Amino acid sequence: MIHSLLRLGCRVSFLALGEYFLSSEQRDASAAAVYRSLGVRCLTPGHDAVSPGWDGVDDALRQIGPDIDACIPCRVCCGGAAYDRLRAAFPAARTIFYTCDLHFLREERAARLSGDAAALKAAGVTRDNELGVIRRADATLVVSSYEKDLLRQELPEAHVVHLAFPRPSAEGGRWEDRKNIGFIGNFGHRPNEDAVRYFLDHVWPDLSAKVPECKFLIVGAGSPDWLIEQAQNDARLVVLGHVPDLTGVLKTLRVTVAPLRYGAGTKGKVLTSLSHGVPCVMTSVAAEGFGFGPQLRELAVADLPQDMANAIVALYTQASRWEVVVRHGRDLISQHHTPEKLDAALDQLLRIDAAGR
Repeated sequence: MIHSLLRLGCRVSFLALGEYFLSSEQRDASAAAVYRSLGVRCLTPGHDAVSPGWDGVDDALRQIGPDIDACIPCRVCCGGAAYDRLRAAFPAARTIFYTCDLHFLREERAARLSGDAAALKAAGVTRDNELGVIRRADATLVVSSYEKDLLRQELPEAHVVHLAFPRPSAEGGRWEDRKNIGFIGNFGHRPNEDAVRYFLDHVWPDLSAKVPECKFLIVGAGSPDWLIEQAQNDARLVVLGHVPDLTGVLKTLRVTVAPLRYGAGTKGKVLTSLSHGVPCVMTSVAAEGFGFGPQLRELAVADLPQDMANAIVALYTQASRWEVVVRHGRDLISQHHTPEKLDAALDQLLRIDAAGR
């Protein structure tokens, strides 16, 4: 989003809400340094400020001044929590709410999967808060076509725009030059840990018996202790942890997996894999919102453990089948998920709002 705004010629100020609720020792200045080098004004607490909280946020917003064209709060738990402050600080600005994913949808699905009544009640609170922000915002951005359709039913009066995640294509190697399967996901995001645990419990035993030479590479920060312990007892499980540049890993993998049982939005792990020419075998949850064609859905989407294992084995052992998925994935990226597509859609949105729709 920030890169797109810069390409469109906007002057961008960025405030990371969490920075204002951490001590000075807990903050990481490296990300802000990168964006400042691009010309982004990063609003951060002073080095001597210890957990300044909302007072610090209000002071930072006053530093920007009221004369801005658009305000883009992100996530109901972050920008949404500051929504009233943003409106008060920038009364003339158009407010564009960027959901990232519909949090209430993800929380509801997790609660129903676990049968947790308290979690389902908490998801209802998130629903009320999130729909409340969408109702009041001048426009709302979603990354999934499914979520746009859902909001059309929930809030037909809301101005909701679908912006597809961009992913630049990377060079991919041949089937015969690749081996092993992989998973990509930060374990601070609960659906990812659930997905890996489910895969290891229900898919990996059958899969590893059918392709015994195959290793399972797991990429993502915050690897839980149980996963590290399991990898110590199975030489074919390789826990790589955080990898700053995924290209080096993805150019070696033959297949990735996205066995998500719940979630929302569109899945960056799926797009990243396809953009690098790596087929991804995924559940219907992971495939949601992409608009896959029937052939890609038939070859790469599976919900039952046996079906997922069979789909992975077929792609892993059949070059012709693998190449079909690679081609369809490349076409999907080039048609819908380019930086140019994002820039055009965001530019049109800003122009529509500027005209006072």
